Amino acid sequence: LNGRVHILHIGEPPSGDPMERLGVPEKFRAIADFHQVRGDPATEILAAERHFGVDLIVMSARGASSETESDPLKIVGHIAREVIEKSESPVMLLPLSYREALPWRSVLVPISGEAGTDESLGVALQLAQQLDLKVSIAHVASSDGKHGKAELGISSDQPHHEYPHMLNEFVARSCPMASVEERSRIEDFCLCHGDIAHELLALIDRKQVSVLVVGWHGRFVAGHAHVLKTLIQKICCPLLLVKALPRQRFRLKVGEEI
Repeated sequence: LNGRVHILHIGEPPSGDPMERLGVPEKFRAIADFHQVRGDPATEILAAERHFGVDLIVMSARGASSETESDPLKIVGHIAREVIEKSESPVMLLPLSYREALPWRSVLVPISGEAGTDESLGVALQLAQQLDLKVSIAHVASSDGKHGKAELGISSDQPHHEYPHMLNEFVARSCPMASVEERSRIEDFCLCHGDIAHELLALIDRKQVSVLVVGWHGRFVAGHAHVLKTLIQKICCPLLLVKALPRQRFRLKVGEEI
């Protein structure tokens, strides 16, 4: 992505060359900066986000406070929880069962039909365009009947051949700033029914998903937070959390984009 990597260490300075100690390959050291600070970890991370104009925060879900998994508020460490709730940037969270699988090949984006959370699709399309990834979209109608096709503007008695047009409209509504090239990254739209977390875990396994991109409201105690907690516990791929932010009013398109 041609980005600058800021490595933040909080506490006592490590002995020796920090890049050597962290095992950063020589070829990547030119794009990385190591920063040593003292203070409250979450506060320092959020301060660094603002100071360096960070576009993405990458951190592990595992912390000392995440060991008590019976407590739903301790699925992630308290530092990670504070950062992902208060940061303005998307946060890439490496879950408890993370297994590295590079290069990435595919993205899965769960959508609910809520305008506030479906901005994650726009972020996923931009990422897919930059990294040459395939995008699958999934909507799960929950078994309690509260979240169904109606949220997407789809009713159960509408003919099947109308779905593609309606889904195209939904994509256009969810990510109006996406270019034609970015939208062309979408290869599949899965409509499922049942337990949301269970259905998403099955899709991740079946499609060998490289990264899960989830939109959320920013609080672990609201909305579908229980689904998020289950995913953090059980998935092996990275989880990119995209918080709902005010949308851009327009995007100027010129030349061939028009």
